[in-house]
Amino acid sequence: MKTIEKTILILFIAISAASCVTQEKYNEAKESEARYYDEARRCGESLASANVKNKELEAELTRLKALKAKADADTAKLSKELRRVQDDCNNMQEQNRALLEKLQTSKSKEEAQAMLAEIQALQSELIKREDALFQAERQLSDKQKELELRNAKISELTDLIADKERKMQEIKEKIKKALTSYEGDGLQITTKNGRIYVSLDEQLLFQSGKWDVDARGAAAISKLSTVLAQHKDINVMVEGHTDNVPYNGSGNILDNWDLSVKRATAIVRILLKSGDLEPERVIASGRSEYNPVDTDNTSDARKRNRRTEIILSPNLDELMKIFE
Repeated sequence: MKTIEKTILILFIAISAASCVTQEKYNEAKESEARYYDEARRCGESLASANVKNKELEAELTRLKALKAKADADTAKLSKELRRVQDDCNNMQEQNRALLEKLQTSKSKEEAQAMLAEIQALQSELIKREDALFQAERQLSDKQKELELRNAKISELTDLIADKERKMQEIKEKIKKALTSYEGDGLQITTKNGRIYVSLDEQLLFQSGKWDVDARGAAAISKLSTVLAQHKDINVMVEGHTDNVPYNGSGNILDNWDLSVKRATAIVRILLKSGDLEPERVIASGRSEYNPVDTDNTSDARKRNRRTEIILSPNLDELMKIFE
């Protein structure tokens, strides 16, 4: 009887301990889930802010070009008006000289008085025209100064954009050179909207449903980190992407959102491992299944969608200072 009681007591303690461990793991999973979603939210906000800043720059450049075109048209209009007023003044001065000559040869007092009145009227009109000419010249000068300022700003902005594009092209070539052995083996490098996209297929980085980076993929990321560390004016966003098959694993990962963020953070840790790349320049983001490159419902399409994209963007702070 005592043996049975002891056995029951031991089983009760074991079940209670297992229950405590299960509850503890559940709590850890919930905390981890909250951290992932909070990190994904912050990354989404950072991406939205960068997109807004980029659109503001494009809008400002368009606005400046429109203002320049208007200033050009206004300047041409004022120049034409200035020439017309100058021609009027020259004609009136010529008429004034002719009347003075005629006055000197006039034979009667009445004729002299009539010509004198006409001369005075012409001189009064000439003064008005000269005032108008002065105003037109001043307006033209102001417009030309305004145009010069706008041209200088547009030129500065255009030069900065061209310089950013040139640097981005140089970085792209360096990345291609560093990762040349991986191209055609699950790695693609493209340029879109002024950004460089380094896309790595799942097969190069991860086992299915996992987030531990394979050795070959880690070597590629380390080489990329070396290139990025040399360019301080480039921001780095790592985006994890999955297919649309629901995640059915276990542990701390609940779904494709968690898996995509986990994979992105795993890549970020490798990028930062050397210590040469500043963490402030790097963002980890998970997009789950909601940004596919292929929408077909086939195994090949799902394979293409399971990827990690490392997006390189130029720092736009220097450009934004132009508009301050």
